[in-house]
Amino acid sequence: MGSLQKKGILAYMLSKDLIDYDENVGNEFMLTCHDGSNVTFHHRDLIKSIDVLSNVLQNNKLGGRMHCLVQYRLRGEIGDAANQYFESLKARCLNSKTLHGYKKRISNFVEYLFEIGIDNVPGITEEAIVKYIEDRQHQQAEYIGHIRRFLSFLFSETIIPKDYSYLLKSIGNSIKRVKAPSFYTPNEVKRIEQSISRSDNVGKRNYAMVLLCSRLGLRVSDVANLGLNNISWDDNAINIVQYKTGNPLTLPLLPIVGNAIIDYLRYARPKSQSINVFLSCRPPYRELNGAAIHGAIHAIFKSSGIELDGRHHGGHALRFSLAQRMLDKSTPIPIISETLGHTEIDTTSTYVKIDLLHIMGCVLGVPVVARNFYTQRGGWFYD
Repeated sequence: MGSLQKKGILAYMLSKDLIDYDENVGNEFMLTCHDGSNVTFHHRDLIKSIDVLSNVLQNNKLGGRMHCLVQYRLRGEIGDAANQYFESLKARCLNSKTLHGYKKRISNFVEYLFEIGIDNVPGITEEAIVKYIEDRQHQQAEYIGHIRRFLSFLFSETIIPKDYSYLLKSIGNSIKRVKAPSFYTPNEVKRIEQSISRSDNVGKRNYAMVLLCSRLGLRVSDVANLGLNNISWDDNAINIVQYKTGNPLTLPLLPIVGNAIIDYLRYARPKSQSINVFLSCRPPYRELNGAAIHGAIHAIFKSSGIELDGRHHGGHALRFSLAQRMLDKSTPIPIISETLGHTEIDTTSTYVKIDLLHIMGCVLGVPVVARNFYTQRGGWFYD
């Protein structure tokens, strides 16, 4: 608790002439641990310490491991407009984790405006927006996207008189071109799948998880949330509500995927009251989250012997690879979009960038130029 004494809650309370600690004091202190930007590991430790302190105060005992999302503040008139924006996003059924990521960057923008003396909506200027983006050294493209959508919302709701989103669109085009996503050939995907040893519980579980990504294109978040009630064995189908979009999705239960799940359920899954299909293999047997599944797939890629240099290697790469195989078979984009559970065709259009084979088929040949073209009019072409 040394950090608490030197730079933490004790120093904060002394600066405020506070004697007694309560939950409100802890919450106010946690707001000082960030300014809307990324929270450092030091500040994360301070926030966790406050969680523990408040838990002891409320329950008179130390609890287990706690996960508490940082609360990003939205101050003043611009903050009120931002809250309207988030209400509109909630109406689109975005999940809480996605909204939290959006709020992190919008809060950063609002706090920046406060720092330079802009505390009301009419005060937002083109210069402030451009300077803000220029000051973002990391994940600049993400900030551009989030702030552009926020400004577009403010204009559409007549909260600001001018649509500043065009600024960020032009900046985004100038600083970064969209990279082609990482994908793996069918033979590479097969090698990745076959590299998993199914002689133990971990292997049986991981094999089923990988197949759900490589053969059906599920996101790791949806693999993590897959429940026993989502599998319709009679209809040979998987019916889920996607974690990212909140939209329903039905996929065929391919024999290879179904057999892998059955093998895991019968011989490897620990006894549990949980409805989730995939659990940890060591006690206490807990439900896996998306990060744990991503980590497992990442390790499988590295141990498979596949060349990974310069390529992403995780569940999302398996989704891209499935899209590539479908494109190679001339599958229409709307069908690929439906398979991957995309809400908009534009999202799926990103995958067209990896369809190099078909793109090459659209290239026009260079016409042969007659020799006298270069010598006409006395060779003026070279003058």
